[in-house]
Amino acid sequence: MEFDSIILIICGAGAIQSIFLSVYILLSKRIQSDERLLLGMLLIAISVRLIKSIGWFFFDIENEIFLNIGFAAHGFIGPILTIYFAKKSTLLQNKIHQLVILTPAFALLIAVPFISLNNFWYAGGYKGLLYYTILFLLATSYFLWVIYKEKKIYFPWYRNLFLGVSVFCVSYFTNYILGINSYITAPIIYAVVIYPISFILFANQEIFTPLGDKKKYKNINLSPEQIEHHKNRIEAVMANQKPYLNSEFSLSELSQLTSIPKHLLSRYFSESLNQSFSEFTNNFRVSRAKELLIDKKFGNHKIAIIAYECGFNSLSSFNSAFRKLVSLSPSEYRKDRLAKLGQTDTALTTS
Repeated sequence: MEFDSIILIICGAGAIQSIFLSVYILLSKRIQSDERLLLGMLLIAISVRLIKSIGWFFFDIENEIFLNIGFAAHGFIGPILTIYFAKKSTLLQNKIHQLVILTPAFALLIAVPFISLNNFWYAGGYKGLLYYTILFLLATSYFLWVIYKEKKIYFPWYRNLFLGVSVFCVSYFTNYILGINSYITAPIIYAVVIYPISFILFANQEIFTPLGDKKKYKNINLSPEQIEHHKNRIEAVMANQKPYLNSEFSLSELSQLTSIPKHLLSRYFSESLNQSFSEFTNNFRVSRAKELLIDKKFGNHKIAIIAYECGFNSLSSFNSAFRKLVSLSPSEYRKDRLAKLGQTDTALTTS
């Protein structure tokens, strides 16, 4: 068998596995919808780029629509990878911001019928695309570092995914910009790394969020590392985003924000904190209410307004939760604290 045929088989096997994995992820009900869409789109974009490279290198396909679609797919790889890692580090949850990041890639896809090799790609377009992708890889490396600092228990998955996609993209850069490797290096490298990535994914299904099969996972025990991971993720989300201020805040939303399965969140609350999600949330709401009750800006506000401001959907539930945690009613707490603060202020002014 000729060497070129062997290389073609290797690259083809990588493309097939990439397509298979993307379909599996997109159809899987064990993965959260946002994560499923991002990972599926990422692998599809890589697969299309891979097919374009194989078609051009081995079969001399020069159809401009075919080539432009391949280049457009390349334009999606960096942005999608960055969004995926940014979401995992809880630093990018706004969907509008995510769409803004993807806008240039969508614009390139729309332009597919109108651009050609000579008037765009060979005139600087391809070079710009390669530098554009490198910038996103650099951004993604920052979010990977954030994930590492958070001691995410599945960090090897994120590290290997980043390295595999990065080497794939950088190989095109070093081929065209630096001229130090063959064009077909990128497809070969990806064909090599996609199988270990697939193995890690299938061997560690708990990396993702199973959405409904609770019975299958009911006997999973939380390790100390998992407990610490959940604790850090939850605390970061509650402190930075304050989702509990929304009266509609739910366990499902917390699961989305932390990328922790709902059933594992419930287990964490019950077994590690010995409280329900509602009790956990009320702790944050009451803590916020205690601040507002003695805040001069809210001095003339009724208790009910403060209750709603802190995420409670009724005054009665607020009073009940507050008394349970503080052993005083909100009005009693306000009166007591303001009296003590007044004594302190007087002492300060007379000293």
